[in-house]
Amino acid sequence: MTFDMLPNKVNREPSLMAATLWPECGSSFELNIFYERYESCGGEVGESFIFLWSAQEIAEYESLRAELYPATWKIFGGDGGGTYFGFSNDKNKRHFFSCDPIDPKGSVTWLGEWPEFIQRVSKAKYV
Repeated sequence: MTFDMLPNKVNREPSLMAATLWPECGSSFELNIFYERYESCGGEVGESFIFLWSAQEIAEYESLRAELYPATWKIFGGDGGGTYFGFSNDKNKRHFFSCDPIDPKGSVTWLGEWPEFIQRVSKAKYV
């Protein structure tokens, strides 16, 4: 898995390697691989913006996420303009999505697996 197209990645110090954020998804899950290597990223990708929050930001958002979203939905970033990005691990099949944080269940757009998710974000076709 390459993360070359993700902008402004903040490298993780070797002594501060993150534990797997979502162990139930396994070590080959794209976001677990990303967070083992990087702290966060953010900026322009194609026609859009993408921000992958730090592990600390994800943890800080977790209590609010638990109130608004189904238990299998995890939020990990956004576009910096009012859209959040997340994934669902229903039935061990991860599907990425975008949603409005005010009405997450009513505004979800399913974006497929990781390659399709990145492609749709880069073409601004995620809402």
